[in-house]
Amino acid sequence: MKTLNIFICLMLGALCFSSCEKTKDNTWQRFYGFSKEDIVGHYEANPDTTCYSELPTEGVVVYPNTIIDITSMDGDLVKFHIVIPNTINKYFTGLAVINESDSEISFHNNNEDVHMTVYKNQQNQVRLHGRERRCRYDAEGEIIDCIIHGFDVIQVQE
Repeated sequence: MKTLNIFICLMLGALCFSSCEKTKDNTWQRFYGFSKEDIVGHYEANPDTTCYSELPTEGVVVYPNTIIDITSMDGDLVKFHIVIPNTINKYFTGLAVINESDSEISFHNNNEDVHMTVYKNQQNQVRLHGRERRCRYDAEGEIIDCIIHGFDVIQVQE
């Protein structure tokens, strides 16, 4: 009888510990239908690197010191400035919103481009997660190789 009580207590303890484990809530949701005004601003590296999986592309390094500034221009145009200290300092210009039901942004300059997904959380913070890349092409226009810089940044409220 004594061993049965010990066994029951152990089973209840194991059940209690396993059921009390909390899963992390991903509070970031894709921000569909964002406007130019929503994304214009200053962005700094996301301080919480444990919540998000790495970019799915092999060979992509997510830089924890990325700084991005998006400034408004005429119409729907914006200037996108990305700085990764000692690595890149580039400007791109393009349309902020191409499709009203989209949650992604892309900018292109010759052999360079930026592609990112826009997220928003319950506190109305805006987050950009994506990559900048520069590719080399052969004479037929096929990609030889690309240098890719990943980033995950949050808009800083001033």
